Amino acid sequence: MKLWNYIKEQMLASSNQQISENGASLSFEETVIWAETFADKLHGIRCCAILCSSEMVAAMSLLACFAAEVTAVPLSMRYGEAHCNKILDTISPDAIIMDTNGEIEIYKLKDSQYITPSKHPALIMCTSGTTGKPKGAMLSEQNILTNVIDIADYFALGRNDTILIARPLYHCAVLTGEFLTALVKGSNIRFYSEQFNPTKMLELIKQYQITAFCGTPTLLSIMARFNRRSEAETLKHICISGECMSAEAGLKIHAAFPNCRIYHVYGLTEASPRISYLPPESFCDHPDCVGIPLNSVSVKIANQAGEPCKENEEGILYVKGDNVMIGYYQDTEKTRSVLKDGWLCTGDIALINDAGFLKIKGRNDDLIIKSGMNVYPSEIESVLKQDPRVREVLAYGLYTQFGTQIGLKIAGNFECIEDVRDLCIKVLPSFQVPILFELLDELPKNGSGKVIRRTYI
Repeated sequence: MKLWNYIKEQMLASSNQQISENGASLSFEETVIWAETFADKLHGIRCCAILCSSEMVAAMSLLACFAAEVTAVPLSMRYGEAHCNKILDTISPDAIIMDTNGEIEIYKLKDSQYITPSKHPALIMCTSGTTGKPKGAMLSEQNILTNVIDIADYFALGRNDTILIARPLYHCAVLTGEFLTALVKGSNIRFYSEQFNPTKMLELIKQYQITAFCGTPTLLSIMARFNRRSEAETLKHICISGECMSAEAGLKIHAAFPNCRIYHVYGLTEASPRISYLPPESFCDHPDCVGIPLNSVSVKIANQAGEPCKENEEGILYVKGDNVMIGYYQDTEKTRSVLKDGWLCTGDIALINDAGFLKIKGRNDDLIIKSGMNVYPSEIESVLKQDPRVREVLAYGLYTQFGTQIGLKIAGNFECIEDVRDLCIKVLPSFQVPILFELLDELPKNGSGKVIRRTYI
């Protein structure tokens, strides 16, 4: 119970701080009492899913699972019933906690096929469940505790801060990097459980005097366009994660929130999730970099032959540390494919620049190889986003009878597809110009507001 004991100790040190959602509110001390009381009801349960319409209730249930040493499997209604069922079928937990009709209930699930792992996972966080079979990353108490302590070391939250958590705890970056870190730092927490609305976020920041907010580059870029400074004048800390961000997008966000300390961070679920962060004082000089490794994390970049890359040389990023997962639930083959000699292969293409900062170029499986040329979707997107007409854009690989080509989905102030094609021809090198264009009102996003990326179609 070292994870719960540590969180409990930190919460009781800030016992009067508040966790709120809409009109409901509990102090940290009241939350601890509730979690330990509810934990008694979990006796005999090995693994429990959490599916609540209220993220505040989901957070309380998560703490109860920690207190009971029950493996928790966070789910989110924002992803739909089919997505949740895929995860339930894959993990097959003993029970599920839900807040149906305002009551927090534990429902035992019939015919559970859950197999207790040899090493106890505090969490099973599922990834890639939107389009394929979910992978259940098993995170131990030590994994989570290590990451929370490392994040708390650099994230300058305090007891005078209130963080607005607007994304589901289904995401490890939210669960660890926002919720648990805020508890440890003694910051007030306000949850928002409805569908993400950028203008609504600005209203809530003003209404509740929010000082800290975390989101993806896409969503913060939209908020930056709508912000009229007086609405977000209380905001002091911004954390950006979840997607590759161009330097231009980063500088626009900074210009819209000039009084904020902006942390550009990077991670993945298998690493609990945080791997690196860019110190705020370096943001304006290196906005497209994700900085330096956390205290407990080691990184290396290697080429296809496994040899270390030189400065500014691109390769595959590997990480090592006590934050790296136990493995994937009931999938030895996939675990072996990413965990080798103590190193986690992230699958991301990265480099370390001459300033010593880590820069992520994109997913290795997102890489488009066209006529022998390496094309990174993020590079195309970064160039196009410099045009003021572009709101959102997504480049992807496309299999055709003429070989691999490039497709483009774009939302912006364009009269027709020809305007988009003309822009691409004007600003992109010929080998990066797409052959297929879709002009949309808005790009499809997942429950946290992240643009849903398909690699090849």
